[in-house]
Amino acid sequence: MTARALLASTLSSTVLLTVLGAAPAAADTVPSPTYRYNTFERPAAGGAYTLAEWEKDGWYAPHEVGMDERTLIDDSVPAHTGEKSLRVFYPEGKIGPRDSGALAPFRLTPAHEYHLSYWARLSEDFSWGSTSFGGKLGLGLAGGAACSGGQFCDGENGFTSRMIWRRDGRASVYYYHMDKEGKYGDDAVLRVDGADVHYPRGEWVNIVQRLRINTVTDGRANPDGEIEVFYNGESAALVTGLRLVSNDDLVDKAYFSTFFGGSTEKFAPATGSYVWYDDLEVSTSRADVCDLPGCR
Repeated sequence: MTARALLASTLSSTVLLTVLGAAPAAADTVPSPTYRYNTFERPAAGGAYTLAEWEKDGWYAPHEVGMDERTLIDDSVPAHTGEKSLRVFYPEGKIGPRDSGALAPFRLTPAHEYHLSYWARLSEDFSWGSTSFGGKLGLGLAGGAACSGGQFCDGENGFTSRMIWRRDGRASVYYYHMDKEGKYGDDAVLRVDGADVHYPRGEWVNIVQRLRINTVTDGRANPDGEIEVFYNGESAALVTGLRLVSNDDLVDKAYFSTFFGGSTEKFAPATGSYVWYDDLEVSTSRADVCDLPGCR
């Protein structure tokens, strides 16, 4: 039985046993607390996927931006699996999570390494920007205070690693770490078979990311952190030698962070755009999230 099936079975059993007043299942049948998934099949189509709805599906965040206003459980576009997916809206002329896309730092059980996977489908007329091009896509990984937004990462204020697009949809992993070269994060372009990856419009693609925190010795960050990305089951990026923290912060957030920008309105979409997301998975086990052969 897969981790997803085991978790679904256990959650259903737990609810039933609670209603009947019976004891919960034995400990060895309970799935790992470090595994999360979301297929967006439970809620009714046509409504916003609010933070309260996320919580019903086992995802918890202390705050959100844009979930009430710019998300929709959608059954009008073929989902990756099942009947529904999560649609996120990016209004014309808007940038940043307050006015574009959605953001929520979902809590994870702290661990030294996490793997995540999700499927994304960009609208047929998705705009890459206006005169500048860039934005955040989907789910990433973070820890501590989640250093981002042009902050200096001092080893005490956390880290982030997210997927982005550039001009013409060129795909990169964008990460904040202690040794970043400029004000903003560094990025590594995704490459498969020697060619840069460009996100297609109108079709489902799979992103898998692995992040391993660096070790710390006597308050000194060792350069042994790693970020790895697979695109449609193919190895696409590997960043090694990272110093992410100098304290005891671990990977503790599945960071849903998607919006246009960039720091100026030059990054805003020329037309209103959408991305659909489906089959989100986060786990400390690679086997839980790698559904495509090349990732296993």
